[in-house]
Amino acid sequence: MAQIRPIKTSSPAADIGRVVKDEHERIMALFRLYLGSPADSRQAIVEEILHRLAMQLEREERLFQEIKKSGLQARKLVGDTELEHEKIKVMILELQQSEADDDQALDEFFEEIMQSVRALFEFEERDLLPLVDRSLDS
Repeated sequence: MAQIRPIKTSSPAADIGRVVKDEHERIMALFRLYLGSPADSRQAIVEEILHRLAMQLEREERLFQEIKKSGLQARKLVGDTELEHEKIKVMILELQQSEADDDQALDEFFEEIMQSVRALFEFEERDLLPLVDRSLDS
């Protein structure tokens, strides 16, 4: 009787990539919710986005340390990503510490943060996650 082996449906890299992309999409969906909400009900959404974003940046930094071992290109891409993470963290801190009463200025700054986040997510998904795939599959 032939031995039945489970069919491998996905690799660990594909699972990690899916988790990262799913969280990126959740954060961006919350941002779209923010944009469609009245100004007086946005604060809770902002707090949720900032919390999820901080957690995601931390998870990614741990994950990306592993792919630095893949070579020079990986180290450069991870280095670029780490710089972007730091810029976003500084912007988040500035927003959290802001005592301005100008809701419009705060909204504009938050939207600037989210433009940076969107660009970061696109870069990670296009350039960095394929390296995760290669490093974990090898």
